[in-house]
Amino acid sequence: MSLSLVFAQKAQAKTKMDPMLGLFTTILVNNVITSFALIVRFFVLPPEPVNWTGALFLAIGGVSGSVVGRGLIFVAISILGAARAGLTKATMPVFVLFGGVVILGERLGPMSWLGVCIVLLGLFLMSIDSARRSEKLQADRIRLLKGICSGLGAAFFFASSNVLRKPGISLLPDPILALFLGSFSALLACIAVLLIQGKGKAIFSAIKNIEINFAISGVCSSAAIFTMLLSLRLIPVSIANSISAIEPLTTIFFVWLLKGVNKEKAGFSTVIFGIIMIIGAIILVFY
Repeated sequence: MSLSLVFAQKAQAKTKMDPMLGLFTTILVNNVITSFALIVRFFVLPPEPVNWTGALFLAIGGVSGSVVGRGLIFVAISILGAARAGLTKATMPVFVLFGGVVILGERLGPMSWLGVCIVLLGLFLMSIDSARRSEKLQADRIRLLKGICSGLGAAFFFASSNVLRKPGISLLPDPILALFLGSFSALLACIAVLLIQGKGKAIFSAIKNIEINFAISGVCSSAAIFTMLLSLRLIPVSIANSISAIEPLTTIFFVWLLKGVNKEKAGFSTVIFGIIMIIGAIILVFY
C-alpha cells in the first residue's frame, strides 16, 4: 500500500488529474487483475458455493476501503504528500479499538489509552511539522486541516473496511473471490459517483489514456488488499490493522528511494513522528 500511495502521488504531480478519475484508474486495474486471477483460480480448483452474507460484507468493505478510503487518501496526498498522508493512516488501530468499545462494548485498559494518546501525539506533531515545513500550508491552515482530516477519514474507512472484511472472509474463505467481489463493487460505486458528477466522457478518456503511475498504484493496491485478506483469515482484525501501522515508515522509505516524488522530502522529524505513532500502535496490539 505504501508503493500505491507513492505512485499515486507521482501520477497526480505529473498529470494534475482529478483524484476521482485517478481513483477510477486504480480500481479499474484492480478489476482487470482480480478478474484474470479469478479465471485462473476456477481453472485450477472447482468453485466453492458462495455465501451471500459473506459476499455482502466483502462488497460493502470494498466500497468503504477502495472508494471512500482510497479517495480520501488521494486528497490527503495532494495536500500533504505521500509520506505525511501515510502517517495519518497510522491512526487505524485507534478507530478499530474505539469500534470495539462502541459496537462490542469492550473496555479500554490504561495501556490501551496510553497507546491511543501516543498515536494521537504523533499525529499532532506531524501536523505541526507539516505546517512549519511548507510555506504554502503555513499560509493556508484550512488546506492543511483539510489534508489532515482527509487522512483521518481515510484511516477510519480503511479500518471499517477491514472490520467488514473480517466476517466476510470468514464466511467466504476464498481470498481471490473475496478480492474480486470487493474490487467489482468498488468499481460500480466509483462509476456511479463519476456519472452523478457528470464525468461520463472523462471515464472513457481515462480508460483510453491510462496514466502509467496510477496503473502501477492499482497493481500495488491489489497486492495490498489480497495480503490483508489472507491476514484477516488468520489473525484478529485489531492485530492485522495494528501491524499495518508500519505503513508510514515504509512509505517514507519509498519516498526516499524513488526520489523526485513531487520533490517531497521526508526529513528526520517525519521519521521520528512515524516511529512514535507505530510505538503507540504496538502498545495497542499487545495490551
